Amino acid sequence: MVRMSSTHRGRGVAIRLAWVAGLVGVFLFTTACPPPQTSAPPRVRSRLSKVRGEQPGMVRIEGIAPIAGFAKGRDSTFMHCLELILDASGTPVSYDELMGISGLAFRIQFRVGPWDVGNCDPLVGENCLPELFTALGWQYDVWVVRQGELAEADLLKRAIRRSIDAERPVLAANIIPPEDWGIITGYLADDTWLCRSYNGDAQRTDRRAQGWPSGVVILTKRVGSGNIKEAHRNSIRRAVELWDKRRHEEYALGERAFEEWCRSLRTVTTADYVHANFWTYIGLIDARASASRYLRQIAPEFGSSQQALLDAAEWYEKETRLLLSGLNVVPSARSLGGAMPPIEMRTRQIDTLRQAQTYEKNAIDKLRGVR
Repeated sequence: MVRMSSTHRGRGVAIRLAWVAGLVGVFLFTTACPPPQTSAPPRVRSRLSKVRGEQPGMVRIEGIAPIAGFAKGRDSTFMHCLELILDASGTPVSYDELMGISGLAFRIQFRVGPWDVGNCDPLVGENCLPELFTALGWQYDVWVVRQGELAEADLLKRAIRRSIDAERPVLAANIIPPEDWGIITGYLADDTWLCRSYNGDAQRTDRRAQGWPSGVVILTKRVGSGNIKEAHRNSIRRAVELWDKRRHEEYALGERAFEEWCRSLRTVTTADYVHANFWTYIGLIDARASASRYLRQIAPEFGSSQQALLDAAEWYEKETRLLLSGLNVVPSARSLGGAMPPIEMRTRQIDTLRQAQTYEKNAIDKLRGVR
């Protein structure tokens, strides 16, 4: 068992984003996401309520809005599920603001060695949760427990029950496979859970969990209202740090992540890489589209530095459009049927990533001077 408090880092939680590639451009540049708040939002009455008795031993939480689903500008499944929980609890924070404050909108990381579909997960590698939950004013626990670890699994079940009984839904990965994040909304007498998920027809309706969670995040204690404007300023510092850091454990970061990604594309010898490559690319599109929207929304708070944020937002939007235009040379595993992409296709992807790297450097150069 691995149980981590707010100050520790998660591990081994993969994220699989299932986009409809033909529609991605439409969804990224519409107003699918409401604009982020530019000041601390007033606390409103929670919509969450606990319901018992629909069948013996059932307890579930009502009041959570439907999951938007893939290709709707909310493809970090963790951040969107958290957005829904916060909104229902009466402390709304938009998707773009969660992405920006956490640093996920600005982070690029690439695992050095085995290809990893978890490159885009906010808990994997350079953890994005500490900055985020500090800004939100929440303490939290991260649990990574194998189902076969019986004593630890029982502790996890009890912790989830306590959270549900306190009317706090729980974030969990892989509860309806694949390993996207979802929301545990209740429990049953047989120790199974009810949940919402991007998968399994569970976006609007509570469904029985079908998998053991590969990671769980439980909000444990509200410790303050947070300072949103201060968090916005910290996020700009964080964006620059993430670009400059170069590496965390086995993950390359920032400019080095682009270098490692391109190197791996040149040297790969089997088609096993295709799945992770595709979703890492899709995750980068979603993150940079969010970064562009976020910077435009918070720019008025920065006085004489406002134009620098708007210029950086323009570079991130250019990057997003570039990546979208190159999606035709980044095949999914399903589209290839297990075949190895030709070197010409990989070379064209490398060219796109190199140009994206330049656009990112230009954006960061604009953010370096923000005060």
